[in-house]
Amino acid sequence: MRKLGFSSVRLMTNNPAKIRMMQVMGIDVTERVPLKVGLTSQNKDYLATKARKSGHLL
Repeated sequence: MRKLGFSSVRLMTNNPAKIRMMQVMGIDVTERVPLKVGLTSQNKDYLATKARKSGHLL
């Protein structure tokens, strides 16, 4: 992204590791835009696991 001339971004993610990776690479994350996912009986366990194991911000 720096080669393309970007020094800062608004990042659409629920994954805090992506924010850290951008910062380590010298890209300032000015805002995290959360991805809104509807909670259903089919995905509730999956989303809970992502939050617990990966620290996803849901």
